[in-house]
Amino acid sequence: MKGFRAKNTISGKEGRLFLDGEELAYIKNYEALIEKTKSEIPIMGRRMIGHKSGGVRGTGTATFYKVTSKFVKIMLNYVKNGEDAYFTIQSVLDDKGSGRGTERVTLFDVNFDSAKIAALDVEADALEEEVPFTFEDADMPQALKDTFE
Repeated sequence: MKGFRAKNTISGKEGRLFLDGEELAYIKNYEALIEKTKSEIPIMGRRMIGHKSGGVRGTGTATFYKVTSKFVKIMLNYVKNGEDAYFTIQSVLDDKGSGRGTERVTLFDVNFDSAKIAALDVEADALEEEVPFTFEDADMPQALKDTFE
């Protein structure tokens, strides 16, 4: 029998994240989004507003377990020295049990928007830090299969 099977679903745990080639094993979750920017176009005789795509914006968020001061250092370097850092991030999704292959998505000119520079929480078993970012280009050098066998 051919077609989609439950085993084809992909586990979100079967991934890795790299920042300028360095694996960030302490990643908890990661999401990157490309969003169209649109202009509203009123059209005579229509009550509905039309929309015209005019560009795109790349944004994302990564949540890490707090095990390093990497993001604090990046932000303080900008505050103290005015050096704004840009990075390349690659996510790799590879659930061998799904039979769907590997997906690699690379983001270019990633710039972090903010970083929590200090946190304490008496109720937290593990401290986390959320790091929102923007990016200026993306590529997918390796994609999941589109067909089911």
